[in-house]
Amino acid sequence: MKIADRARPAPRALPDGISPDEVTRATNRLVAYVSGRTDGDGAIREQCESRVLESALALALMTRTGDVYPARDRLLAYLRGHQESPDTLDRVLASLAVGGAVGRVPDNDSTLVGTLAQGVLGAAPGFISDRRRLMVYAVLTVLGCPLPADAELPGGGAVPTDPLHSWAAVQQASITLILAASLGVRNRATDTALETLLATDPGATVWEGYALMHLLVLHALAGTPGQETTVRRGLATLLRHQRTDGGFPFVLEMHNWCTSTGGLALHAAGADPVLLRRMAATLAAQRGGAHLRSLSRGAALTGGWSMSPIVAQNDVDDTSCALEFLQVVDPVAHAATVRDGTAALLAVQGADGGFPTYVRDASSEPCMTAAAVCALGPHPETEPQRAKALAFLADHQLADGGFEPGWSRSRLHSLFRVRLAACTAGPDDARTADMAARIERTVRETQNPDGGWGMQPGDPSDDVSTAYGLITLCHADAPGPVGAALTWLLGRQQADGGYGGPPDMVGPRPFAYHFPLLTDIPVLLAFGHVRARLLNRPGALQEAR
Repeated sequence: MKIADRARPAPRALPDGISPDEVTRATNRLVAYVSGRTDGDGAIREQCESRVLESALALALMTRTGDVYPARDRLLAYLRGHQESPDTLDRVLASLAVGGAVGRVPDNDSTLVGTLAQGVLGAAPGFISDRRRLMVYAVLTVLGCPLPADAELPGGGAVPTDPLHSWAAVQQASITLILAASLGVRNRATDTALETLLATDPGATVWEGYALMHLLVLHALAGTPGQETTVRRGLATLLRHQRTDGGFPFVLEMHNWCTSTGGLALHAAGADPVLLRRMAATLAAQRGGAHLRSLSRGAALTGGWSMSPIVAQNDVDDTSCALEFLQVVDPVAHAATVRDGTAALLAVQGADGGFPTYVRDASSEPCMTAAAVCALGPHPETEPQRAKALAFLADHQLADGGFEPGWSRSRLHSLFRVRLAACTAGPDDARTADMAARIERTVRETQNPDGGWGMQPGDPSDDVSTAYGLITLCHADAPGPVGAALTWLLGRQQADGGYGGPPDMVGPRPFAYHFPLLTDIPVLLAFGHVRARLLNRPGALQEAR
């Protein structure tokens, strides 16, 4: 995220109408705001906000068990507040859960399930479409909807053997039991699924801090004879994590992700080196993740970073950002950690040159590949692997210059990361240069008249997407669009120095979740790129490649 193209000199001045002092003041205010969210050890322990999906499943589980909890009234109030949501899926989920809780029978309309599933699939990568379709079916089924005619068990009802990371394996097992209960099926696949779910110890813990998966597991077990005590204990465990607004979050925490991305942004913006070293030391100590049994099928990434200390599942994104941060803060002090983390990252590179999110031999993804390339950039010995990865990115660029959806609702997210990955290419790599030029062109062409960008072309401008667009164009010869974007962002800063707007991060794809600071961090990173490219202040963005 921090690599600059040193072959192209920074412009000598900011675009007309913007003063360096104005940009510096805004940057310093945001640096203070993000720095103020760090704990004494440097970690950023941001809290995930409530989401309708998990909240609806929690209320449905309370209704299903027939138990009355003091938390139920607050949860009902939260969901009632979303029954008129502009988001179709949120509106339907809230209405179904509330209706079930008050004894209202839903319409016997299986077309609703199919319609909602199609809407979800349109925003998810193609390689997970079947998995996501069946997940939507399972969720709506436990909320009282009938199954569509094309409902089937994952994998056609066979015991799964494909490479899959732990979270997806547990999700698949949950869906298998939920759908099997409705379809009246019991076979080896359902027996295997039950073993997988019980391995998460759902009565005692929210496995890996993943509240959504915990709820799917409990709903799957609620339809399995003999699991009543486990379900009740698991629900009581979940209730400890109810948010103040009455709802429940997607996950309990993402401390490593918030710390690494926040650290990169703070470093780019010239934050206190003492704070940065403290953040890096804390992050370095988290390499490897929690010591829990892996439920992955295939060779999962190990020896990297997970999204939080309570999570065992390592991933390419967290590993890449952690490596970048350690390398820019103190590559000498963290040399051994960086060496081992880099080896872990390279171990999951696919034969096609790309990188998956979690497990070797799973589908490679453009956004993860770009993240890995940026992390590998400072290491000359990885040039052959980076060349293959850049070729993968060029092969997978779409006709409009963009890429398949990744882990963000914003089209600009993959674009800015691939553009930064392209900065690691050699001067003779014409294909990567062409890919970068096409990225710059589509970003310029999709800029809104107000200077910002929305999640998708034509959407209203939002803070996160505009930050992504600005970072991209900081590496292009586009002073007019850069000035318009910077003016838009400067005008959006809040009284406390922070930023707002809709969340862009998704999980599981394409369901958006919200850690408020994950809006501030991309904007701060954008200001850091402006600092290096336009204010001509060498720093994080112009250090070692």
